[in-house]
Amino acid sequence: MAAEGLHENETLASLKSEAESLKSKLEEERAKLHDVELHQVAERVEALGQFVMKTRRTLKGHGNKVLCMDWCKDKRRIVSSSQDGTELLLLSIDPWD
Repeated sequence: MAAEGLHENETLASLKSEAESLKSKLEEERAKLHDVELHQVAERVEALGQFVMKTRRTLKGHGNKVLCMDWCKDKRRIVSSSQDGTELLLLSIDPWD
């Protein structure tokens, strides 16, 4: 019984040391990828300037805020879901065109 407890402690200690070594390896890999600060990259990006967005069509059907939206694989339909619990499948093209 006491030997079994000793074995569990050794296993626990070895797992803790393995976890620590994996954490240090992960930090090293992250440090390799972190070669430049975000603000340095942002300084090199050109400003977009001012642009006006025009509403082309309004897709109606949700009674509350839309939570997510994505295109279907055929790129002709849009699926959306909202806070009111509804999911809609909408045609993105006019079928009568």
